[in-house]
Amino acid sequence: MSGRSHRAGRDLLLALLVATALFRVTQNMALTTLSLLGRESLGLHAGAIGVVGATAGLAMATVTFTVSHRVRPHHAALSAAGGMAVLTVSLVIFSLASSLTTFVMAALLLGIAGGLAIPGLVNAVVYSAGSRRERAIGLYTITLSLGLAFGPVLESLILSVSRQDVRTPFVLFSILPALGAVIIGATHLRRRPNPMTGAAPSSPRPIPPGTGSAPSVSDAPGTGGGHARGSSAPRWRGGLLGTRTGRVALIAQLLYAIPFVGITVFGALVSRVGFGVSPARAQIAFTVFFVLSFGARSAVTVRAPITHKMPLFWTSAALTATGLTLLGIGHGFAVLLLSMGVLGIPHGLTFPLALATAAESTDMDGLPRANATLLGSTNLVTVIVPLALGAIIPVVGYRGMALSLLAPVAVCGALLFTQRTPQLVHREH
Repeated sequence: MSGRSHRAGRDLLLALLVATALFRVTQNMALTTLSLLGRESLGLHAGAIGVVGATAGLAMATVTFTVSHRVRPHHAALSAAGGMAVLTVSLVIFSLASSLTTFVMAALLLGIAGGLAIPGLVNAVVYSAGSRRERAIGLYTITLSLGLAFGPVLESLILSVSRQDVRTPFVLFSILPALGAVIIGATHLRRRPNPMTGAAPSSPRPIPPGTGSAPSVSDAPGTGGGHARGSSAPRWRGGLLGTRTGRVALIAQLLYAIPFVGITVFGALVSRVGFGVSPARAQIAFTVFFVLSFGARSAVTVRAPITHKMPLFWTSAALTATGLTLLGIGHGFAVLLLSMGVLGIPHGLTFPLALATAAESTDMDGLPRANATLLGSTNLVTVIVPLALGAIIPVVGYRGMALSLLAPVAVCGALLFTQRTPQLVHREH
């Protein structure tokens, strides 16, 4: 590859990482603040907010499986830019919403934006990186975590300046995905084929056939890797539940997903109603959550590959239970910060370890299906959990909702205990 082509590929990768940060900051703001907006500006009850959260999750899953998986790698950047444009429209509608109908419409667009942009960004990052795809994915995941940590800080400042007006962040944050779409579009135009030669400015290595439109999550640092064909690892048959290691991965993923979908959708209201803090302070609590999550995920990346995963899964279950208990029975802003910090650690630990465990359960041929099953369980949870919690909150309250999440944590912990084996606790390599 020539120096000019290398610079073009590097510029596109940088543009994609900047766009990733802008998108994730904005999407997370919308997901964590829509409950406050619905309650304080529209007077919606918990059941209606649960329906809105489920609408966003269902739309994201539907677009991911019906549209995004058909996008070719060389068009992935444009798909991501389109998702950012949709996110911009969604935030504007949120800021103007005056009824449940417009609120649901904004949530629907929020889900569509995620279904387009998230796969588009990761596929475009891998495609633009060529032979340096593993390093690029590492940069991508770190960018996501940094965005999650920075966004609540920015939103807290905006809420403080705007006197806790929860519509203002939606207005100001709408600038960010629009800027991301412009950055991707401008960089992509500079890389169009030369009209004299028909050659593209650079030719990054395409994603190998058989991996689908998205890269294997096992390529990311800290997530391990699938076994090469012909290795001594057990071949994967009968789905992710067909091996003990696969079952551990799925149980751990549910242990991660169920409580944290609840925290994402209703955590701001737990802070606002249960602890009596302002919207700005509720976002400070999310800052603590995501900063500790980032620290835990960084530690997993640095220590990879981690061979003794089961003790960490049990630790995550214990920390999740502790954090939820503090949310349910604690009082005061300091306890709120402590509980969210405790919850942030398993949020950072569990997901990459579950991905790595899924990769260990199969060979490369079965890895795309394993990843799809694992991530599909999360998509299903994003639809079911908000509906279920929205239905029980009127009965048990927001603190009771946090305590109710102890039940699935206990079930998943017990299921993990039944799957323990010497091989999973002390895997030999």
